[in-house]
Amino acid sequence: MPSQQKVAKNTAVQIIGKGLSTLFGLATVAVLARILGVEGYGQLTLIFSFLAIFATLVDFGFTLTVVQMISEDESREQKIIGNILTLRIVSGFFFMGLAPIIALIFPYPNIVKIGIAIGAISYLGATTSQMMIGIFQKNLVMSRPVLAELVNRTIVLIGAILAERLGIGLLGIMWIFVAGNALQLGTVLYFALRYVKIRLQINLPIWREIISRSLPIGASILFTLIYLKGDIVFLSLLRESPAAEIGIYGLSYKVIDVLTAIPVMYMGLILPLLVAAWTQKNTGQFHKLMQDAFDFFTVTAIPVVIGSMLLGTEIITFIAGPEYAEAGKVLLILGPTLLFVFYGALYGHAVVGVQKQKPMVWSYLFVAIITVIGYLALIPAHGMYGAAIMTLISEILISALALFMVYRTNKHLPKLKLFFKSLVAGGLMTIALLLLPSIPLLLAISIGAIIYIGVLALLGG
Repeated sequence: MPSQQKVAKNTAVQIIGKGLSTLFGLATVAVLARILGVEGYGQLTLIFSFLAIFATLVDFGFTLTVVQMISEDESREQKIIGNILTLRIVSGFFFMGLAPIIALIFPYPNIVKIGIAIGAISYLGATTSQMMIGIFQKNLVMSRPVLAELVNRTIVLIGAILAERLGIGLLGIMWIFVAGNALQLGTVLYFALRYVKIRLQINLPIWREIISRSLPIGASILFTLIYLKGDIVFLSLLRESPAAEIGIYGLSYKVIDVLTAIPVMYMGLILPLLVAAWTQKNTGQFHKLMQDAFDFFTVTAIPVVIGSMLLGTEIITFIAGPEYAEAGKVLLILGPTLLFVFYGALYGHAVVGVQKQKPMVWSYLFVAIITVIGYLALIPAHGMYGAAIMTLISEILISALALFMVYRTNKHLPKLKLFFKSLVAGGLMTIALLLLPSIPLLLAISIGAIIYIGVLALLGG
């Protein structure tokens, strides 16, 4: 099967799988938001945001590095996988063990600190599962990890429902996440063994090569995480009684967060092809892959951005109840962020494809510094709205800087023909939704989608 058809097939499988996974995830959020309340859900959000920083240190770019290395030289695949997995396990135990110790110095309630300790166990399974993704990306068989993720989400959803009936609190819920991630890891390992023999290895020259390649990627990801997850941590430190505010902000961000899986999974499939095209100096193929991804992201993101802004309050109350209605106002700011998250994923992965990770680190550091300054200036007075504003600004900046890096390397700029057609279709969808009387949310979403797709088709998009 031609590579483009394989990418299309794998993307379709992932979209279906991720669609189901997202539905299960949203259902879990709906259950947890209701049984924990705004303050309890805020504590849960804080636990996972705190751990996400250490999870990034565990990975430190290894996932992207393994895709890059096995795409360049298939003869070393087994050796690379064995060494990078060993390195990942060592870093996992070190950094996830460090997380609950560091949490002790933060002014968090004891329940949050204990939750971080339990969650660290959960993240060990999650980060190790993520390490295997490169095998499936390289072989274009992403249905396997998608199935493993569905197993995880199903277990967590069932556990959340049972937790509500049994009256299990926040810490009991954290153990449910541990169980789900453990099952996902077992499923991923089972499938991975069909494509490569996994044997833990310690080869110091390969370790040095992996670390050398991963260092700029990991640093970039860490700086990115400062402005993606730092908002929650800064809210927890700069606001009085922050749990409820974190709960509202965290739920609004969750709506955006679940959709970021789309560009990540698509670029995960495209990255090996970008690396191959760049290595072979096939500029035409490289540009085509980039343009196809840009068009796909544009068509996908624009209606979602508009919908989240216009129907944000209705979406939030539908998911979590009226207690979280204020999160809809936060979506007015966070909604546009999604478009730049999509483009940021595109050009961020392209930077890896053209092996410009090292010079790009300075761009990520610059944006991280600007964002932290913004958090310190805006969050004390404006709380979650200040955090949302800085999240939007940071995504715009990093998308522009990554695009510039790719352009400077190979003169690629996206063609905007489909972008403007999507804007026209989105504009007409906006007018229609504003003129509609009060109708059920799912009906409003369906009408908006029909108008957007219909207009885009008429325009030849």
